Amino acid sequence: MLFSIPRTLAVLTTSIAISNALPQPQPKATPLPHTSPNPNFHQLSERNLQSRATQTQYVTYAVAGINQLMTWYNAATGLWSGDWWNSANVITMLADFQDYFPSMATGITNSVFPTTLAKAPSTYAGFLNGFYDDELWWVLAWIKVYDVTQDETYLTTAAAIFEDAKSAWGTSPCGGLWWDKAHTGVGAVENELYLTAAAKLANRRPSTPSQGYYYNEAIKAYTWFINSGLINSGNTINNGLVLSTCKNDGNLVFSYNQGILLSGLAELTWASGDDSYNELANTIATAAIAALTDANGILHEPCEATGCDADEEQFKGVFGRNIQFLVNRATVLPAATKTLFVNFLEVNANAIWADDEVDNQLGLVWSGPEGTATVQTQSSALDAIVGAACVS
Repeated sequence: MLFSIPRTLAVLTTSIAISNALPQPQPKATPLPHTSPNPNFHQLSERNLQSRATQTQYVTYAVAGINQLMTWYNAATGLWSGDWWNSANVITMLADFQDYFPSMATGITNSVFPTTLAKAPSTYAGFLNGFYDDELWWVLAWIKVYDVTQDETYLTTAAAIFEDAKSAWGTSPCGGLWWDKAHTGVGAVENELYLTAAAKLANRRPSTPSQGYYYNEAIKAYTWFINSGLINSGNTINNGLVLSTCKNDGNLVFSYNQGILLSGLAELTWASGDDSYNELANTIATAAIAALTDANGILHEPCEATGCDADEEQFKGVFGRNIQFLVNRATVLPAATKTLFVNFLEVNANAIWADDEVDNQLGLVWSGPEGTATVQTQSSALDAIVGAACVS
């Protein structure tokens, strides 16, 4: 059983642990919406990292990794090591884990979700700062928490944050959404986040505050993105636009830019009934796997050879998380594509635990050798491990 955790966390950098006794995970009965995960539960057996792990082994790895991650949680600020948008991604990962394995997660999340909701705004009031992408990561985090808790407070918070980006949409010389409030660039990340947030809000608030309020924003964002040139001839997405020309900057193909859009496109198919949105998600995901994995199928970020910064350390998990979403939630997913996506998650989760783990700490390069773990590398790798658990 999970031990009881007080609802108010008062200890700085509190260590909160999930029980390693591993009670049987119970899959969510009625996931949102359309497809129902049907995980196979296996009895815990000896790890064999040379072959595909069982779901229970992935859950075991996730529990160990989350316990380590929680040693970096600061209950006074509601953040992990003071990292802002990265903490939103940690919240999303934890909510994904709760979605499929609630009995394993709620000992932590029942305290962490309300604590972060209450405390994080002391860093940036209303979850608003100088960067629209940062704000929209929090929108997605609170939408996911709403999905697993059905607490309207989280959805209301997400909708309130979204309004700040909505008020700025279309004001750049290239259209779309500025990356920042200083107006230094127009990128893929914030525009993908805007589309995805709008599509998710459309499915959860179809007639609030008015009929089609969020759906219209999602369609507007989709139309802009498709016409922006950010999707290149290889069906992957470059980093941004050149402001002087509003053309694709040809910059690096970062993994997270291939992932953010996937769940938004799938949800746009739910909202519209038009399969083409989900089909585009499958195309982008398939192209990204081909472009960004090595001969063994392990995902790499372009910066790994020279060293990634703290932002880039987060990126790969975003892609893995959204691949899991397609496997379990997409309404348009050919069998061969599903097999590709499941294999991608399992191969990467296996590699992380075999080659990138020391004392439950997970580094940047999933194929190894082991490196120094940070909140970003830990939570990013956990996205892949949780994803593998959710699809196995």
